[in-house]
Amino acid sequence: MATIEIGTARARPSARVDGMLKVADLPDGQPMQIPVTIVQGPADGPVLWLHGCVHGNEFCGAYIIQTFLRDLDPAALRGTVVALPFLNLTASQRNQRMSPFEGYNVGDMNRCFPGKEDGGLTDQMGHAVWTHLKRHATHLVDFHTALTPDTHWSLVAGHEGKVRTEGLAMARAFGYSPCLPTPPGTLNGSAMMAAGAAGIPSLIIEAGGIGSAFSPETVKEGAERLRNVARRIGLLGEKVVDHGKLTLVSNFAWCKAAHGGLFKPAVRCGQPIKKGGLVGTFFNTHGEKVADERAPATGVVLAINPGPLLPQGDILIHIGLEPRLETRAGE
Repeated sequence: MATIEIGTARARPSARVDGMLKVADLPDGQPMQIPVTIVQGPADGPVLWLHGCVHGNEFCGAYIIQTFLRDLDPAALRGTVVALPFLNLTASQRNQRMSPFEGYNVGDMNRCFPGKEDGGLTDQMGHAVWTHLKRHATHLVDFHTALTPDTHWSLVAGHEGKVRTEGLAMARAFGYSPCLPTPPGTLNGSAMMAAGAAGIPSLIIEAGGIGSAFSPETVKEGAERLRNVARRIGLLGEKVVDHGKLTLVSNFAWCKAAHGGLFKPAVRCGQPIKKGGLVGTFFNTHGEKVADERAPATGVVLAINPGPLLPQGDILIHIGLEPRLETRAGE
């Protein structure tokens, strides 16, 4: 079997190994390291790469990955799982989106892949991760969250051919609907789109909310859905659960606040919404109504900003455009 070595983690057949990967240097000169787990079966097969906390305060994915790993028997695998549950660990330690050590650069790790060896801190972190991801991964699942516990949708790298069809098959196996086959040119710099361009079928899961805004049920169910992805790609020999067809969306749009104040949403995740439909209402600090906010497009609600106090211009909801039920062929 091909040897997979990532940082101090060196794979062994029929075993789980844990290690650390250096991604940069801390301000005191010590190594900035992130945790790596490799679970390898006794025979060759796909390499499922999992990572979470690209945005440091999106913890739900890390919990899902760790729950999935705890129930994984290496002897039952045909292939390998590589897991990095805390990709942006210094951001996670501060319970914030981006690394506290990022300087004058943008610092969004979901916009820096494949990274730059001579770039800013986050670019260099992305490069350190990407070097291994590109070398080893046959499939990628990248976990993110939105703001509320009821967030459940997915995106796949929408590059033509196997990347798209296999990505949709992974999304179908996970079973969150709706799903966006992301067109090239959208979400540039995400690990999903960089991997798709490199020929690696890739899936983003949006599950739960930031910080502690997710439930134990979401974690437990998410781990089982991830196991179903492992079945679908041939990593596990168990029967694949059929979650049914996906609702595909063509792209997404943001509804931004024309006002500021105390926001009371009028919609929920997964709800259809029409252009001009009520998104929510703003009140001032005296409790008086300021204005209703209306949807700028027709589609399905993917994510909601629960407020409560929001400035003018903040994002209120995320809308999936032109939702339609896929055919069994996947389109």
